Order: sequence, then structure tokens, then C-alpha cells
Amino acid sequence: MKKLFLGSLTVAMSLMFAVGCSSSDTSSGGNEENTNNDTPQEEVEATVLKLGHVWPNSEIHAQGVEEFKEEVEELTDGRIVIEIYENGSLGDDNELLEGLNIGTADIWLGGAGVLSGSSETAQIFTVPFMFKDQEHFDNVYNGEVGEEISNRINSETGNQVLSYWTRGARMLTVNKEVNTPEDLEGLRIRVPDSPVFVESWKMLGAAPTPMAFGEVFTSLQQGVIDGQENPLSLIYNSKFNEVVDYLVLTEHVREPIAMVIGGSKFESLDPELQDLLIQAANGQGKDYVANEVLSGEEDFLQKLEESGMKVIQPDLSLFQEKLEGFVEEQFPAVQEIHEMIISAQ
Repeated sequence: MKKLFLGSLTVAMSLMFAVGCSSSDTSSGGNEENTNNDTPQEEVEATVLKLGHVWPNSEIHAQGVEEFKEEVEELTDGRIVIEIYENGSLGDDNELLEGLNIGTADIWLGGAGVLSGSSETAQIFTVPFMFKDQEHFDNVYNGEVGEEISNRINSETGNQVLSYWTRGARMLTVNKEVNTPEDLEGLRIRVPDSPVFVESWKMLGAAPTPMAFGEVFTSLQQGVIDGQENPLSLIYNSKFNEVVDYLVLTEHVREPIAMVIGGSKFESLDPELQDLLIQAANGQGKDYVANEVLSGEEDFLQKLEESGMKVIQPDLSLFQEKLEGFVEEQFPAVQEIHEMIISAQ
């Protein structure tokens, strides 16, 4: 009996000692956790920005967008994610711009002249025969004049221009030989839905026909229009050489590609992310496009000629003379900006 009592007492004391140690360990561990503040932090949710454009993925600017996406996500450590909607899958250019206001798109990339539908200042982008050469173009859109243009567009639309990208000079492709403005008489030339494009081609004697880019190939094929005008890279990658015979080297417009974000979406980002987004918009994607466009012009011209297109080099002074006084008469609101651009040579 005595042995049984002593055995029970030993077991009880062992249990008490074990509980005490356990309590001490738990208390010590709790104090250590409180001291080190090792509580898990909430993961920051990424901001997804929907970027829309109308080009096929083979087009240079569409490839530049891929570079832009990569740089944005790298610079922001994934805090901004770019979703790309190509080939007009979110709508044509005007629908995409409207989408910036209603939230169906966040960023649009396209020919800057399209902005003239909502911005008087943006009429300047497609004024013909405004630049002496590519260096003149770069001086304007990478400098103070470009910044002034962007600020005015922001005031007029509420949207933020993030960057201007290089685009080759626009050339005419048409199903009739064109050497002078008189040869344009009555020809239905597809142009972007921009008043400057429409009025300038009217002044040259053509019948300008605004049309969404996605409809151009079929309309040329079916004879709905007689021609269109675009940079060599887009003419080649869109295979317009398959449906028109003549390439006329008019170089009539050097229009930048504008990258624009909706104003409310831009303001919703914290200042650091705004700065990083602007940095990326002026980074590797923009550089890629500039290098490809400028180095590829001769190559595209050669490929189009080899495909069977007849290349015409007209006397550009005849077209320039036909458009004398165009800005002063038709678009006086941009005359000041026009003079600033001419002076930036």
C-alpha cells in the first residue's frame, strides 16, 4: 500500500513539473513573438491596367507594347500588371478612347491624331508637311513643345499623355498612278476619323473617307475605297500590297504614336507608381520602336517593291504648294503650336 502511494505521488509530481515547463515555454514563446513582431503582413493587391490598341501583333508598335508591359511590371515589382488587348479586341481607336472615360480600357496606344475628336490642341498632330526631318520630330515630341502639347490635352480632356513614340512618315497607297495633286481628283482615300486628315485631303483634291482601320483591307479589296495612307511598316505588316498597286512616297505626315491613360485611373495611382509608369512609357518599348522604325524604313520599302508594288517618288513641292495657308485658314486654334513646332528645327 505504501509503495502504491509513493508511486502515485511520484507520477503526480512529474505531471506538475511537465505542465509548469510547458506553461513557461508557452509564455516565453508568446513574449518572444510579441518582441519580434513576426505577425504576417497583408499582401498588396496588384493594380491591373487594360491596354488596348488596333494593330496585329506583328506590327512594330504592338511588339513595343510587350516591352512596355515587361518594364512596367519589373519596375513596380508586380504592383502594376498590364493586360494587352490587341487588334481592336476592345474596340476601334475612338471606342478605346471613350473606354478611358467609362472604364472599359485604361491605356490607349494609337495615332495621336485620333485625340483631335476630343481635343482641339490634338489637331496639330496630323498637320501635313510640318517637319523637316526625323531629328526635328524628335526635338519637338521629346522636348518642351511636346510637354506643352500634352499639358493642353490634359486640360481639354482630363486624360494624361504618358509618352510619344516614333512612327514612320505616312505614305499613300492607291490603285492609280499619282504624281501630282491633280491625279488625286475624286479618289476615295481612307483616312483616320480626324478633321485635319479630312480637310487636308479635301484641299489636295481627293475624297477623304474616314474609316476604322480594321475595315481598310477588305474595303480596298472590294473597291469601296481607292487608297489609304499609313507608314511603311503598317502598309507592309497589314499586307496592303496585296490589294493596291501603287506606293506613292508622299511623306505628308509625321504623326507620333501617343500613349494615353485615363485621368481618373492615373490619379488613383500613388505618386511613386505614376512616376514609374511614365518612366516605363518612355523606356525600352519606346526605344525598341524607334530603332525598328528608323532602321526598317529602307527594308520595308524594298520588300513592298519586291512584292510588285510600283513605287512613285512625286515632286512634294506641288503638294506643299496646294496646302499653303492650310493651318491659318482651317485650324487657327493650333496656329501658335504650329509656329512653335516650326521654330523647334
